[in-house]
Amino acid sequence: MTAYRFDDFVLDAAKRELVRAGAPVRLSRRAFDCLACLLAHRDRDVGRDELVAAVFGRPDVSDAQLGQIVLRARRAVGDDGHDQRRIRTVPRYGFRWIGGTETLADAPGNAGSAPEIPDTPAATRSAALRPHPPPGATRGRRARLAALLLVPAVAVLATLAMRPLLRAPAAPVATPASTTADLPQRATVLVLPSRIDGPDGMQWARMGLMDYLADRLRRTGLPVPPSETTLRMAGNTGPGAAADLRRRAGAGLLVDSHAIYRDGRWRVELAATAGDGITQRGRAGHADLIRAARTACDRLLAALGRTPPDDGEEDPPPGLHERLLRAQAATLANELDAARAILRTAPELQRQAPQLRYRLAQVDFHAGLYERSLAELDALLAQAGSDDPLFRGNLLNARGANRIRLDRHDQARRDFEAAVALLDPQRHPAEAGKALNGRGITRLILGDFDGALADLGRARILLMRIGDAVGAARIDANLGHLERRRDHPHQALAHFVAAARAFESLGAINELASTRSMVVDTHLQLLQNAQAAQASERALAMRPRIGDVAQRAMVDLTRAQALLRLGRLREAGRLLAAPAADSRPTDFLRDQAALLRVELALQAGRAAAAVRLADAALAEWTPAAEPIRGWMLLRREQAALAAELPGLAPGQAVAGAEPSLPDYLIRAIALQRGGEEAMAHQAYRQALAEADRAGAPRDLVEVADDYVPWLIEQGRLSEAAELAGRVAPWAAHDFDAALLQLRVHHATGQREAWQDALRAVRRLAGERTVAPFLLLPPAAEPAQAIDPDALSADAMK
Repeated sequence: MTAYRFDDFVLDAAKRELVRAGAPVRLSRRAFDCLACLLAHRDRDVGRDELVAAVFGRPDVSDAQLGQIVLRARRAVGDDGHDQRRIRTVPRYGFRWIGGTETLADAPGNAGSAPEIPDTPAATRSAALRPHPPPGATRGRRARLAALLLVPAVAVLATLAMRPLLRAPAAPVATPASTTADLPQRATVLVLPSRIDGPDGMQWARMGLMDYLADRLRRTGLPVPPSETTLRMAGNTGPGAAADLRRRAGAGLLVDSHAIYRDGRWRVELAATAGDGITQRGRAGHADLIRAARTACDRLLAALGRTPPDDGEEDPPPGLHERLLRAQAATLANELDAARAILRTAPELQRQAPQLRYRLAQVDFHAGLYERSLAELDALLAQAGSDDPLFRGNLLNARGANRIRLDRHDQARRDFEAAVALLDPQRHPAEAGKALNGRGITRLILGDFDGALADLGRARILLMRIGDAVGAARIDANLGHLERRRDHPHQALAHFVAAARAFESLGAINELASTRSMVVDTHLQLLQNAQAAQASERALAMRPRIGDVAQRAMVDLTRAQALLRLGRLREAGRLLAAPAADSRPTDFLRDQAALLRVELALQAGRAAAAVRLADAALAEWTPAAEPIRGWMLLRREQAALAAELPGLAPGQAVAGAEPSLPDYLIRAIALQRGGEEAMAHQAYRQALAEADRAGAPRDLVEVADDYVPWLIEQGRLSEAAELAGRVAPWAAHDFDAALLQLRVHHATGQREAWQDALRAVRRLAGERTVAPFLLLPPAAEPAQAIDPDALSADAMK
């Protein structure tokens, strides 16, 4: 959407022009950007940080500077801070556009432009739906994290697309290849949003009709991606958009539809245009829009050499069919309250229809109401017979997706296994691919890596068969998670990078954000700190375009983690101190931020403060963040050891059924403090074995950071040198690895090696502190003061 009308104003975002009653309004660039941002996101509050990023393009902006810009924007549209008729201040958060606004499909006066439905109160949105950006680019609904920042991630694997079904369609009719010789055999067919020229209240058909036509074409065996995928890719509507869309999607055909209402009848015109410009058409008229669309679609299929699907008696009654399409249009626009209202206000007979109940369960799933969705699906499965395997398979897929979100992974696996057994990959590739993807995810979570790899590979083939590029990229990301779980970080990184490239080209913003976070995390595990910082900077640059607050918070935290690894402590601290309302929307994210704040205090040399922060966080720890609790306990013990404060109480750090790396190190530190040297060495060796098994350099440095200083303290210098030597390959670009070389060379009196190590430490330290004794020459030679001008002020603290 490029233009907005409110009262006698028109703001044209493409022309960067504000007009009142036909006359231009003088406006500064930043004030214009402020208005455009608030108008574009007028369905929600816009946080202060988000508005600053959109207007200034940098984070270091005072509240006074932002206030001046908002004041100018208000004055330009005849508003002020007292009346707030258009721009409302949201206390302690940000701002929101509240003026009645009409969204224009194009700049005023352009050929073919038509006003869309004006904004309406939430209670009436069920009757008039305005077009929205694709669901993946809009605000999230209780979205789970796509990545854990310090441990291998699995939450993104629960992002299963619950593909809506209007009904249980008939099997696709096989078509000989010779009848479609003019169409590349596997070239994607993209069905674009429909153009609607009809009565008020029919704008639901813009996406509802698109989804109906895509479903009908897909049932003949054509590779038609899900509507969600098409909407992500169709964001650009400017000149050359069709060519760009065709290139990014690899589309052989672009299907455009136009529905026109005249004299009590609908006329639907379809045009399928190939890359060479040749167009096939299908037209039909009827008093009922859906019947006109179906006949036009079947005529288009005949022109393409395809046999229309045999509907038999499976079509829902016309009233129910239209209601389902309206609800699907609302779901695609992420208007979940409107979709629910459309379904719940249906007549009693319609409300009992399995198709409507299934759609309502889908809406509840997208809204994060997993228990309610699950209860409805349980009831439907209890009633559904075995004579309709496609509908039952979709119910099982939906129930499995809910159970993954509820961490009932073994039950979810059984649902997906039943769906895999029911769904024929040849006849129903989209649904079978979803079932295989779901089973692969649950197998991965449950540790069956070989089974997960087989399922994900098969699912990817099926999704590519129907041209679902976003779905295939999701599986690439899932394969990255699988390789992380199998302790193959290099292979994981290749999958994450490939998935990120695909998401970027397809416009899948939220998926791109979560995958880039995993790219950052994997670089850090491989001690590729500079690459991690670059990847986190790219993720941060796209933050204003991310609709999901959880994804935005994840971008902030991964950026903070990368900055910590580079010693840029002040920048990391600013990110970790961001307002809680926008940056910490879930319990897990709050606990993750608390862990990073403890690490920040440790790296700044404030060990006692780190202990206090850790104790405060552990006192309010949440089950959602249990996977990182071990790391918080470890950081607390490391800080307590450095500050000479008491360690954890007995039994406070009890390992689970399978001890992890933090568990071994916590036990080693406790034994070390208790003077039980032999058992402490054994615990450290177990930690080393665990790090070797995991195969990530970061884990090996983690163990050496604790073990080497103690070996030096005990006089076991050869063992300390041997362990420090194992991490020496990364000392050129990782501060901790370089600091270990400095410690060993200082302890062994190797002056030249110490000097080389000191130069590396100084280069990598950033704002981190170094123990003063390490800055003095080794004791084997006369101690000399180090030239303070040669050291950073932070290194001398």
